[in-house]
Amino acid sequence: MPYDEMGGCAPEEADAGSGRQHPQALVVSIEAAGSLGGRAQGLPRVVKRRINALKNLQAEYAQIEAQFYRDLYGLETKYAAFYQPLFDKRSDIINAIYEPTEDECQWEVGIQKGVCEATESEPEGKPPVNGIPRFWLTAFKNIKILRKLIQENDELILAHLKDVKIKFSGVEEPMSFTIEFVFMSTEYFFNKVLTKTYHMRSHPDDSDPFFSQGPEIISSSGCKIYWKQGKNVTMKTLNLQQCAGHGSVVPTRSKVPSRSFFTYFYPPDSPQGRLLGVAVDYKLAYIFRELLIPKPVLFFTKEAIECNSDEEGHEAGGEEGKKGDKNEEPEGGPKKNLILVEDSTGESRYLPMALNINLFYF
Repeated sequence: MPYDEMGGCAPEEADAGSGRQHPQALVVSIEAAGSLGGRAQGLPRVVKRRINALKNLQAEYAQIEAQFYRDLYGLETKYAAFYQPLFDKRSDIINAIYEPTEDECQWEVGIQKGVCEATESEPEGKPPVNGIPRFWLTAFKNIKILRKLIQENDELILAHLKDVKIKFSGVEEPMSFTIEFVFMSTEYFFNKVLTKTYHMRSHPDDSDPFFSQGPEIISSSGCKIYWKQGKNVTMKTLNLQQCAGHGSVVPTRSKVPSRSFFTYFYPPDSPQGRLLGVAVDYKLAYIFRELLIPKPVLFFTKEAIECNSDEEGHEAGGEEGKKGDKNEEPEGGPKKNLILVEDSTGESRYLPMALNINLFYF
């Protein structure tokens, strides 16, 4: 069963009574009008000519808009350098490389009664705790879609996760960003860093001269995991019985893909990658880029859960979970941070915003 049934995004119609269509719905209707003629068939020829002139203006607008997004991307990469010292210090505290001073540990804003008392006293006789154990694993598991991906064996590996980083491509390159997962030594694989890169279309082309969706993720690529002998958690061995003729059977063993967080790093056309699914893959890009990497402590403490519960995806549960029940969706749902797109097969799904900005409000 694809992981999109366990918290992925579901297509949704335009809001009833909103008076406005979803941006992708507008694109579809425009394309339909272009291919079928639409209302333009009944217009006078001179009006059609003027409409073509307007389309040319719209295409010019798209070129300028694309430059705006390139400039915005450059600004994002500039500020990423300002954030990095904070992220480095965060990693040092988590991994017991740096012990914060007493002044750095004072936090009075919004603390609930009883929180300080619970954290200040330590049981006697227990060894001191270094850093913040299982920090990233705990933050991951406090997001629904990730919690459903993480299996028991995955937890043993993710407990060794030291840091999660994001790196942006240069402004002069096609837009892309890479999520880096930095590990301590584990008994499961030889890699010290696992990576996932997302590639984006960031300018108009023949398929979309009006740049109607803005920058969008168009593909992703993971990395090769060098598993140690017998430790590949993305595969499992099944004990089967094979018919040998004359009513006899012989035992046989077969390896098949297994549910695991680490299928995230496999190509989407591989047996393991197909378990994840493209919709969930792209949604994870949004979660890591916009939520987990900038604000992991708020997910570790669960302070971010209530306000971002909608970003985690719908509960699994048959057809209703796939379709997405509006009644279960908090106000201001994923529409603010996701775009509904239609792939080459005609399937519609929400994909994450490619830039750190909410472009559409409904």
